Parts: sequence; structure tokens; C-alpha cells
Amino acid sequence: MQINEKLKLVLKDVYLYDIEACHYTIMKKLGYDLSELDENDKLQRNIQIGQMMRKNPQLTSILRTTTKTLIDEYILRNNINEDDIVIRQYDGLILTKRLHETNIQEIPLNMRNYFEIFIVSIDRKMYIASDGRHEITIKGVPFRYKKMDQIYKKLCQINFANKTSIFKSLHNIKHDFLNSSDAYLFGIPTKDNKYNIYLKGYGEIEVSKQTLKIMDTDDIDKERYFNFYLTPFTKSVVIENVR
Repeated sequence: MQINEKLKLVLKDVYLYDIEACHYTIMKKLGYDLSELDENDKLQRNIQIGQMMRKNPQLTSILRTTTKTLIDEYILRNNINEDDIVIRQYDGLILTKRLHETNIQEIPLNMRNYFEIFIVSIDRKMYIASDGRHEITIKGVPFRYKKMDQIYKKLCQINFANKTSIFKSLHNIKHDFLNSSDAYLFGIPTKDNKYNIYLKGYGEIEVSKQTLKIMDTDDIDKERYFNFYLTPFTKSVVIENVR
């Protein structure tokens, strides 16, 4: 994922567009026989198309070239500049402006989401974003888990219109995180109902759910979690508000 280095690290009003069922839609438009595919079963349909592509390198080339050309055409027709593009994806775009033309060659580029807040990590390899329903989208973060996603949601709920509120919120989020007594906040789910956890002086260990439940959180290396999961985003927020 390549996030535009020319843009700010904290953005407002960001739009996600993509081609729905990209390969299926293009193959249908090009007149391929898709009668054997289940149009209503997305997973099975994608598996079948993937098998067709593996067996036919020419089909793979056609689909990839057509997809790239379509996205290029959408950029051209909508007068999209480089500074308008947050991320160019394989079959879509994340933009700082809305498209006015969204149905080229009868292959629509649909707006799939609108983000009120879009926070880019300091290394520009990850992002977290909140839409109009306050649902959170998180991309690029390794070893994600639901408990940590709740902290990302708090970052997106900061009042970015007020600098005093921003720094107060960042302080409170860090304070609450480092003083949390919820061991599950630091348990990274693995398999068989077990968790990886980082302890002070010991590093990473695997524990059962029962063990995690009774652990003293003062033994957990909370700073390590904060630095890995949250600092890449809190640094971005700070940088954009001290300029």
C-alpha cells in the first residue's frame, strides 16, 4: 500500500471508490462465458475466476491491463490531480475529492465509503479512518485484534477542530492505555483460544485464556504495545498539530 507522501497525515473528507466485483464485471463486459459461475456467491465466484486466471495467463494479462486502463481513464475524465489521490488501489481510488463521472464504459466506479477522519501512520504504510456512521476502517496494521481496534476508534473520535482538545485526548488515551487493568487489551489472539503477550523482562510468551484472565497487568510491557500499535498514529496527529 502506497500512501501519497505529499498529503497531510491527518485528512478530513476522504472518499473510497472501487469497481464492484472487478474481474467478474470486466469479463462480463468483454463477453466471456460466465454461465458456470455463481453470480450470487462472491467467494465461490472469486475462487473460480482465480482458477481461470491461473490456467490462462492471457486472461490474467487482459484483466490486469483493462483494470489499470479503466482507473487511468477515471482519473483523466475527472481531472484528478496527483495531490487528490490518497491511495491508488488495484481496482479503485481513495481520494480527497468526489468524482463527477463514475460510469465509464458501463463499468461503474462506485463510492464505497466516505471517511470523516483519515489518519495516516508516520511511515505512511498504514491508516485508520472513521466514516459517517463512526465505523472504523483499519488497513496495514500487522497482528491486529479487536481489543486494540477499540483504541484506534478513540483516536478517530478526537475533536480535531480544537488543538487543546487534541492534545488532551492524546494524553488521556495514553494514560488510560498504560494504566489499564484489562489483561485482554494486551492479549494478541493466536489459535486454540490462546494469546501472545509481552511481559517485562521476559518478552513474548503464549498463555491460555484462563491464565490471561488472572494476570497482573503491571507485569505486562504496555509501552511495547503502545509504541508498536499506537505511536505510528499518535505521532502523525502531533506532527500535524504543531506545525
